Amino acid sequence: MAQWWRMFKPAYDEVDGEEVPSSVGGKIRERRATASVPMPDSYDLPAPTGRGRPALRVGLIVLVILGLLAGLYGGILRNLAWQWWDDPNYTHGFLVPLFSGFLIWQRRKRLAALPANGNWIGLPVLLAGVGALLLGDFAAENFLTRSSLIVVLAGLILFHLGQKAFRVLAFPLLFLFFMVPLPATLFYAMAFPLQTLAARNAAWTLDVLGVPVLLDGNVIHLTRLSLGVAEACSGIRSLISLFSVAVGWAALSLPGIWAMAAFVAAVVPITILANAGRVVTTGLIAEWFGIEYGQGFFHTFSSWLVFVFAFVCLLGIHRLIRLALAHRPKQTS
Repeated sequence: MAQWWRMFKPAYDEVDGEEVPSSVGGKIRERRATASVPMPDSYDLPAPTGRGRPALRVGLIVLVILGLLAGLYGGILRNLAWQWWDDPNYTHGFLVPLFSGFLIWQRRKRLAALPANGNWIGLPVLLAGVGALLLGDFAAENFLTRSSLIVVLAGLILFHLGQKAFRVLAFPLLFLFFMVPLPATLFYAMAFPLQTLAARNAAWTLDVLGVPVLLDGNVIHLTRLSLGVAEACSGIRSLISLFSVAVGWAALSLPGIWAMAAFVAAVVPITILANAGRVVTTGLIAEWFGIEYGQGFFHTFSSWLVFVFAFVCLLGIHRLIRLALAHRPKQTS
């Protein structure tokens, strides 16, 4: 019964009040009601979970790694930046890390969704990078010392984040090789055949146009002057820059490995054609108007015209590949 009564008990407690006169005589005691608010016996405060400790530990690891990399590669990267500034063949090197960072930023959501499952396979890769650094420093080979940084970064990613994260970051890492100048032996091994090819193509074109020409190695003899196709006129500078542009462009806009390979491969004939056109134009201007007009400002400006022409040709090739992919018959299962 007591429990049944409590079910109908008001939600307030009655307390004695002051006595007031009654309308029928006498006095009655005025009752005042006060709401009864249940008070908890104790408050349950959330216990500390310690989630800040892993974040602090990761931050400390990152700082230690960055400090070690700065100590190992600070001077190497400084000299690399100076070469980008001084060597016209590698001025595009300033843009390569920025583009790789942009690619990583595009992949940030995929990276955040992946668990950090480190793999011991990263340890031998890391050791290989350190070995390349030591070997390059001992042999005074700048290409080894500079490219070893990319190998070290790959090893760190594998060791701390795992293979899945490495697959996501593989292309941005590989793209960083475009910022490393080629070894001198490989550079001149590519430049000399390009010099010979540019001289032959220019001499053939001038002969077709009716200009008297004699080819002697890399020297083109005209009636009023002789043009020497030097290493700077070989087209190697445009080839290296356009190759990096084509790889990044294909990765962003073309689906499928074959479409990307065809687009990148088109850089070679386009560069050869554009560079031969530069030599021919220089020869014609020098033959018709004088040697002073074929040198100086025009010679410098023509290098930019070659790059613009090659870029327009790449744009046309890209358009053709996109059209071919759009009209490709779809496979039905």
